[in-house]
Amino acid sequence: MIAPSGRLLLASLVIIVPLAAIAGMSPALAPACLALLLLCAVVALADAVQGRRRAESIRASAPALLRITKSIDSVLPLALENLAGHALHLRIAVPLPEGLETPEVVRDIEVPAGKSSIEWQLAGHARGDFRVDAVHIETPSLAGLWSARAELPLETSVRVYPNLRDSATAGLFLKTRQIGIRMYRQVGKGREFENLRQYMPGDSFEDIHWKATAKRNYPAVKLYRVEHAQELYAVVDSSRLSAREGILESYVDAALYLALVAERQGDRFGLATFSDHTQKFVRAGNGMDHFRLCRETIYNLQPQRVSPDFRDIFTTLATTLRRRALLIFFTSLDDALLAETFQREVSLLARRHVVLVNVPQTGAMEPLFTGAAPGDLDSAYGRLAGQMLWNRMRTLKIALQNRGVRLAVVDPARIKTEVAAQYMDVKRRQLL
Repeated sequence: MIAPSGRLLLASLVIIVPLAAIAGMSPALAPACLALLLLCAVVALADAVQGRRRAESIRASAPALLRITKSIDSVLPLALENLAGHALHLRIAVPLPEGLETPEVVRDIEVPAGKSSIEWQLAGHARGDFRVDAVHIETPSLAGLWSARAELPLETSVRVYPNLRDSATAGLFLKTRQIGIRMYRQVGKGREFENLRQYMPGDSFEDIHWKATAKRNYPAVKLYRVEHAQELYAVVDSSRLSAREGILESYVDAALYLALVAERQGDRFGLATFSDHTQKFVRAGNGMDHFRLCRETIYNLQPQRVSPDFRDIFTTLATTLRRRALLIFFTSLDDALLAETFQREVSLLARRHVVLVNVPQTGAMEPLFTGAAPGDLDSAYGRLAGQMLWNRMRTLKIALQNRGVRLAVVDPARIKTEVAAQYMDVKRRQLL
């Protein structure tokens, strides 16, 4: 694409307009004026062709896949190749899709002959995959009469991962294994056999290992420790109630944080997502490669405008999981019908597994006499509706507790630490 520059407009005003006026006022000078006008047109046309060739001599490329973290400043490396044989002045812009932002609109650069590279600043504000399809460039022609523009194709996919760069996550990588967790006395003596030692006064007779006692000719007792390599699964609901602002984001962050906590505790972490059907299932494992697999599975999870099918996910887990596991559900039970369905069907899992349910606390779900007093009648009715919803959650919590299921109403802003505390409490009580 060729666009006239300010220099061409100025030349038209200074040269072409006077020549046209002279040709109209003096017929005798008309042939000479027309010849000069034709010469100017040829020069402008030749300059336009040369400017177009300049733009066509630029090539651009970028990595096929760029991985960045949500809300963290990053760069898109662009490789430029100048085939013109001399340096060119460029104005460059990279159009980004919604979800990606850049502080730069246009950048003026000098591109030397041959290959060079630049870094384009960008940041992602939403999880998922985004396409960057083109780079727009503009370069002046040789005489500066035209601005040659071109769209250089790119085939770059930008993958934006959830942001786990906070103080809570950073504490997991310190040497202290349970940083930030209050120490409690361990309940029970553990279930996993660890070693034998000589009997000491006060040891229980039921812990005596009679075969080892017979071989060693002195009483030996068994020592136990808290079982490791237990399995826990984060089950994330991506249906219509999760589409409310910030809820699904908190689910994803909490699930990945829980995976890191389980890795530090030596347990195995698995993942399942569902809406009106079971979407993805990752069997429990450990190691950072397994964490990356879970991250790849959930980073692009988006809410769907459908109702959740609890029976389908319960059946899938009940038939797939052969070993007793801790199942932590992230779902919304504000809808009375969904809460009734969940309460009725959860027995499929509660008979064999430990089930924890985390429901986000929305702005409408709060007791009536908390916070500031309502300012008008509509606010009072709104607070009353919140009290009714709060009462319904308390009733549901008691009903699920009778089925062996623990329900917690959590603040989405603190869901990571609260869920980690629930997991550590299960381990401390050896409920698995």
